[in-house]
Amino acid sequence: MNARIVVALMVFVACACVVLPASASINKVSQGGDVFIGEKNLDVSAGMGGAKQIAWWQPGSNSDTEQPADIQSVANSNAFYVSPDIYVGKTGIWYQWNGTVKGSPAINVKEPSVSIKIWDVTANEDVTGKAVPVGNYADFAIETNMQSFSTRPGYQAADGPFKIKVKTSDGGVYEQLVGNNGKTYPLTGLTVSQQLWYWVGEGNDHSKFPKNDGWNTAAEDKNNNRLYKAGVYTFWAECNANAMKDQYKAPDGSDYTGKTVSSVKSVQIATDQVKIEANKDTVVRGNPFSVTVTGVPNAEYFIWVKDTNSMTGASTDQPPMILTTQDNLKQDDPAGPYEIGKYQYEGGAGKTIKQDVPDDPDYHGTKCYAQVKLNSSGTRTVEFKTTKDTKDKKYTVRVERKVGNQFKSDEVDIKVEKGDVTIVAAGDQSYYLGEEVKLSGTNSETDMTYLFVTGPNLPTLGASLKNPKQEINNNQPQSFDEADVQDDDTWEKKWQTQNLELDAGTYTIYAVSAPNDKDHLNDAEYDTVSLVIKKPYIQATASTSVIAKGDKLYIRGTAEGDPSKGVALWVLGKNKVMYDTESVNDDMTFEKEYKEGVTKELYAGQYFVIIQHPMYNDEFDVYPDNPLNPQNVLGTYPTRGSQLFKIGGQGALQGTDAAEALVQAINNAMVDDTYTKLAFLVEEPKVTINPIGEQKVGAKFDVSGTTNLAYDDNDLLVEITSSSFKPTDKSQSGEFSGATGTVKVQQGTDGLNKWSFNVDASTFKPDEYIVRVSGVTTDVVETSLFNVVEAGSTQVKASGSPAANVTPVSSAVKNVTSNATSNVTEKATVLTEKPTTVVTTVPPTQKPTTVPTTPEPTKKSPGFGILATLAGLGAVAFIMLRRN
Repeated sequence: MNARIVVALMVFVACACVVLPASASINKVSQGGDVFIGEKNLDVSAGMGGAKQIAWWQPGSNSDTEQPADIQSVANSNAFYVSPDIYVGKTGIWYQWNGTVKGSPAINVKEPSVSIKIWDVTANEDVTGKAVPVGNYADFAIETNMQSFSTRPGYQAADGPFKIKVKTSDGGVYEQLVGNNGKTYPLTGLTVSQQLWYWVGEGNDHSKFPKNDGWNTAAEDKNNNRLYKAGVYTFWAECNANAMKDQYKAPDGSDYTGKTVSSVKSVQIATDQVKIEANKDTVVRGNPFSVTVTGVPNAEYFIWVKDTNSMTGASTDQPPMILTTQDNLKQDDPAGPYEIGKYQYEGGAGKTIKQDVPDDPDYHGTKCYAQVKLNSSGTRTVEFKTTKDTKDKKYTVRVERKVGNQFKSDEVDIKVEKGDVTIVAAGDQSYYLGEEVKLSGTNSETDMTYLFVTGPNLPTLGASLKNPKQEINNNQPQSFDEADVQDDDTWEKKWQTQNLELDAGTYTIYAVSAPNDKDHLNDAEYDTVSLVIKKPYIQATASTSVIAKGDKLYIRGTAEGDPSKGVALWVLGKNKVMYDTESVNDDMTFEKEYKEGVTKELYAGQYFVIIQHPMYNDEFDVYPDNPLNPQNVLGTYPTRGSQLFKIGGQGALQGTDAAEALVQAINNAMVDDTYTKLAFLVEEPKVTINPIGEQKVGAKFDVSGTTNLAYDDNDLLVEITSSSFKPTDKSQSGEFSGATGTVKVQQGTDGLNKWSFNVDASTFKPDEYIVRVSGVTTDVVETSLFNVVEAGSTQVKASGSPAANVTPVSSAVKNVTSNATSNVTEKATVLTEKPTTVVTTVPPTQKPTTVPTTPEPTKKSPGFGILATLAGLGAVAFIMLRRN
C-alpha cells in the first residue's frame, strides 16, 4: 500500500478517536452566567478572572462583612463540574475569592426544573390528562428555568439540549410528529428559549399560534391510513445538557423527576365513536342511577329514555327522569318550544325525540330527554332519578350525535325494580308505658319512610305515633310520622310513649314507602312490627326487717318503665320524715343507702317506707313542699301545689297515719303514680353470748352468740382474760392466760345474726375466765364467765354451779364482777403464785391482739388442792373485808 495513504489513514483514525464534547458551544459560560447542578466540563474561565477559588454566602448574609459559608477550589476552569455533592442546597451567586477578599460574580448555580403539558390548539384549552378529538391540532408546552442555555456564548440551534418524548400505548417512542400539510416537527434537539415555551408557535402568546398547526391528530400516510390511532399517549420532556441528567440522580438512582426530567403526562386521542355506560345494571326504584357518555371532547349529544311514549307519565307509570340543573346539560321547557325534542333520531323514520317519550300533560316528557356537552376529556356523566311512581321494568337509554349524514350512537339497558321496606323494634318487643321505643329498618324504595300505628280503640286506618287518637289521611304526608332514609337505605325513629293516650295492650306499627293508609298498602311497599305495651311496675325490699341503730340500711328494688326522674322514697316514723329520690339504672334496678349516721339518730320503733313511681307522665304528682325538711304533702290535683295534709310540725300526721294518708293520696284516680310499701324496725344495738360451759386445758372450742347488728358491715371485739389478771408493781410479774381478736358478724336467722370466736386453750392455765364482747364501731357490750380445769380432772358439780372445788372462787369472782371489775382482778390474784406464760389464741381469719408474756420463774406452782384451799381462804377474806 502507498505509504502516504497509510499515513493518511492513521491520521484519520487518530482524529476519529479524539473525544470531543457533543456540543462544543453549550458548555461555555459567561461571567456570572447560569450553571445547573449536574453539568460537567463547563468552561467558566470567563467568570473566574484568574481566581482559583469561589465563595458562597448564605442568603440574607452580608457578603462584604461576613465570612463565606463555603469556599471551593476550581482547579481547571475549563472543565468545571457542578457536583450535586457540593452544590445542592447552595444555589445562587458564587464569587471569585482570593483567600481574603470577595471578587466579581463568577457563576450563578441553579437547581434545574422542567415540566410539560399539552394544549389543544383547535379548542384553545389545556388537555393534559384529558382527550383531544381526532382532527384537532395539539401543541406541547415546556416550562423550565433552563432557557438560559440558548443565551450562552456561541450557542447554535443545533445545540438544543431538550427532548420531548411521545410514547404510544404499544411502547413506540416518536422522534417527530406530523403537522399541517404533512410537515414534520422534530421532538429532539429543541431550543427552549423562554420560561414557558411552546413546541409550535411563537413564545407564549396564544394569539400568534396557527390554529391549524401543531400535532395533527388526524394525519394520514400516503395510503390514507391514520398515523395516530385512537388511544392514550404518554409524553415527557428531558434535558441532558453537558451530561447533567446522567450526573444528577434521585436518591434511588433514577432520573430526577421535575429537575432534569419532567413527570410523565398523558393525553387521549378520541375517535368520533360514542359510548354509553351505566353505573349499575339494576336499580331499586326510589334510588338514582347515572350513565357516562364517552365521545368527542366538547361535542354535544342527545340523550333520552327510548321507547317510552306508551307510558302515561302519571302516578305508578312513569319512566326514569333526567335530574335537572346538571352541568353542561340542557332541557326543553315543558311549555315549549321544543328545540331539543325536535331532533329526528336514526331509525325513527322521521320520528322526533319528543315523540319517543311520554306526552304527559304535566311535564310533556321533557324530563326524559336532554342535550349534553362532553368535557375536554370527551366524557360526561348524566344522573337519572326514579321515584315510587317509576314503573318497575327494563329501560333503554340512548345517546346519539349526527355528523353530516352519519349517526354516531350507543345504548345501555337499566332495570328498575320494586324496593323493599323493613321495620324492627329494639329489645324484646315488650315495653312499659313511658319507655322510649327505638324503631329502625331499611327502605330501598324511597327516601322517606312513613309510619303509623293500629291497636285497641285506635283509628282503623291508622293513627299518628305522636297522637294515637288522631287518624292519618291517605296521601297526606303531614298526617304521618316520617323518618328520613339514609344513603345506605336505613332509617330510624324513636317513639316516646310517655304521656300518650294508650293503655296496656298489643299494637302494630306500620312502615310504608309512601304516605298510604291501611286501605292503600297495595300501592306501596310496607312492613309491620307488633309490640306489647305494659304498665310500669315497682317493687322493693329492705336489706333487713330489723336494724340496729348505727347500722346501714339498704332499700333495693326494680322500677320498670324507665322513669327519667327515678323513684321517690318516703320514710315515715313517729316525729320523723325523710324524703329522697333515687335514679333508676339501665337494668331498671335502684338502690338507696341510709348510712350509719342516719340510722344512729333514729329512735327505736317501727318505720314505714313508701317508694313512689312517677308512671306515665314521668312526674311525681304527690310530693313534699321541702324535700330536705318536709312540712306538707302537695299534689297536682285539683291544681298543682294543692296541699293534701301536714307531715311535719304541729298537728302533723305521724307514723302509720302519715303512711296511710300518703298511700291514699297516690291512690287518687287523678294521679297516675304508683307505689310499693314496706316497713322495718329499729332496735338498740345488742349482743348475746351463748353458754360456754366448763372447758379443759388444751381444748379447742368456740365462743359464740347472737346480735342484731348487720352482718358483713360489723366487727365484734372478743376478749377472754383470766380472773387472775390484775395490775402489778414493777417488781412483780403480770402474766395472765387468755385470747383476744375481732370477728365478723355473720348472717343468721329469725331476725338475729350470729358471731363465733375460735379458742385454743392449750396454753390456758386452770382458772375462771371472763369473756367480754363489744362492738368495734358500735356502742354495745356483753360479758360472761366460764372455767378452765386441768385436763383429766374429775369434779363433782353442784346444781346450777361450776365444779364443786372451785365454787367459792367462782362465787367470789361473780360477786366481785357484780360490784366492780377492779375488785374482780384484785381478788383473782389469790388464785396463783406462779407466773405463767400467756398465749393469745387467734384464728387465722380474726384480727389478733398480741399480749406480751413474762418470764417463768424456776419455783414450782402449788398443786390444784392447795390452789383450791387458797381460793377458799381468799373468798372468806373478801367477805370479811366487805362486812367491815
